[in-house]
Amino acid sequence: MEFDKTEPELLVDLVHKAMESGEGEKKRLKRIIEKSDGLFKFLADNNLFCYIKGNEDTMEGFKKIPVGAVDGSFQVVGGRGGKWFAILGISQIIADKGFTLNPTVKVDGFIEPLEAVDEADAHKKSEIVMFLGEIKATRRIAEQFSLKGESYILVDGPVVDPPLYMDENYIDDRVEAFKFCSKNNVGIIGFVKRIMGSEYLNFIKKEFKIESVDEFANDLDLLSTVMFVAAKTITCPVYTYPLSCSEAGDMACAYKIYKEKGLNVYYSYYKPNLRSKIYRVEYASPKELSRTEVAEIYSKIFILLNKVWTLTGLSEPLPIIIAHNKCNVRQGAAEKLYYEIMTRALSEGEINFWLES
Repeated sequence: MEFDKTEPELLVDLVHKAMESGEGEKKRLKRIIEKSDGLFKFLADNNLFCYIKGNEDTMEGFKKIPVGAVDGSFQVVGGRGGKWFAILGISQIIADKGFTLNPTVKVDGFIEPLEAVDEADAHKKSEIVMFLGEIKATRRIAEQFSLKGESYILVDGPVVDPPLYMDENYIDDRVEAFKFCSKNNVGIIGFVKRIMGSEYLNFIKKEFKIESVDEFANDLDLLSTVMFVAAKTITCPVYTYPLSCSEAGDMACAYKIYKEKGLNVYYSYYKPNLRSKIYRVEYASPKELSRTEVAEIYSKIFILLNKVWTLTGLSEPLPIIIAHNKCNVRQGAAEKLYYEIMTRALSEGEINFWLES
């Protein structure tokens, strides 16, 4: 309908421009595809692609490893008189005896009143409240796993979350929580669904000084084509050789602060099957690890994620899926709860004024 409403003279001109742009894009994509084949061979020859292996004998041991997951969500409602409400949900998924299709699910709901100048400000403050709730939930799972031996907690999102937030007190809380987990033999794994930045691209440029990557804009642009070729060629789940966030040489400010406070972050890109999207898997460690140690840890992590907890037909580990679904606060539900708050807060005469304003 919007297309049909556009003025015909303008539309004709734009259609011709779209055709020209399409031809240019076709040539660019053809060049990228040709470069991707060569890049895959180059990266594979330099051992930068790893395969996820595991036989039935080793699987039995991995199935007994306790695994937890944490996620949070929120909605912001209100705004009258500068008063906002954050409606939050924090979920904990606990499989303290290892693999199961019915892990323990704990969900906490919160309603947090906020003072903010506008919705954007309220959104930022609500996000931080949610992250603090996730930190507490992570600690609680770590306390439960403390006597279980080797175990892991999956965080739905990056280890440094949010990546651009640099409040000292918040970072101290998050770092201390993850150090507490590590002290109790609980590994922290960040499962990132949205790929941003160009760390891996910068690492390739710095390490190998090859010009064939210049046409790629960021990590997703590079890896979406190269890892597709890798998954098609190798015909099994594939991930990039794990690296430290400091190896690209241009680490983001927040990552630098975490490192200064004693938390090292490692990452790898992961493609579970040919048709799946690419995920970034991060690992937090209080001590600096050698490349060999990191490779061994990630070998375990991916067997656990892919061979044990990713069910047939899925691309994401089951605890991450359950945690995300259980904590999800719907906008309509948040608005209904806000109506309930205001109904109880105002008298009958005032509620009509509030609804009409």
